[in-house]
Amino acid sequence: MLQITDLVKSYNNGEPVLKGLNLATDERRLTAIIGSSGAGKSTLLRCINRLVTADSGRIELDGINILELHGKRLQDTRRQIGMIFQAYNLVDRLTVMENVLSGRLGYVGTLRGVLRRFPQSDIDRAYALLKRVGLSQYVNTRCDSLSGGERQRVGVARALMQNPRILLADEPTASLDPKTSERIMELISRITDELDLPVLINLHNVPQARDYADRIVGLRYGVIVFDGGPQDLTDDWLEKIYAGHEDDLKKQMKVAGEDGANE
Repeated sequence: MLQITDLVKSYNNGEPVLKGLNLATDERRLTAIIGSSGAGKSTLLRCINRLVTADSGRIELDGINILELHGKRLQDTRRQIGMIFQAYNLVDRLTVMENVLSGRLGYVGTLRGVLRRFPQSDIDRAYALLKRVGLSQYVNTRCDSLSGGERQRVGVARALMQNPRILLADEPTASLDPKTSERIMELISRITDELDLPVLINLHNVPQARDYADRIVGLRYGVIVFDGGPQDLTDDWLEKIYAGHEDDLKKQMKVAGEDGANE
């Protein structure tokens, strides 16, 4: 379904953030991308959904090279790529329902979207998704009155309103407390299974990657240095992934050791 070939991206003619990256995923499963800050995790997702444009390479979704698309063809393809953001990216003054329905803007057209004239089928689907993420009681609540975890659930529902073929999540738990973070990961994992939907998710939390992902990809300075199952991610591999970032490595090794002691 998703095939990335020789992907290169740099900013302001500097050192490339992504250096000829190759990655393929054609299975309905959750793939976690880990690595220190600056490894290229967020840039990779932003290249896939064309929030930024890669310098070279190919990003193919169902055989279509996204990097070659423009105008309506690009819009049509981007609406098939759902995105969950770390900072939620909601419109605070709008209600939960209005934010979720914004996931259909790529389908209904600008005028109908501005006037909030959505088909009844979209409204029914939004209600169903809000029930699925546990927010049916907040349909008419403004988003600025929600907690962080509730806001992220709205973000999940909005992404699913696009009826995407693939779901991207950029550090969706980084701004949440540990308990809420686990609940969001459980929700994303469950939706992956229920909807048979492939997910690429950036995570700083290695134990969460081990607990919830079917596949883990480790990035270091824009290059994949690890690609395997959670059971294959040993401490030696963590040292290679986080080499040169001692604070991140110590944190991940410490948490991994605590998890092992608690098993």
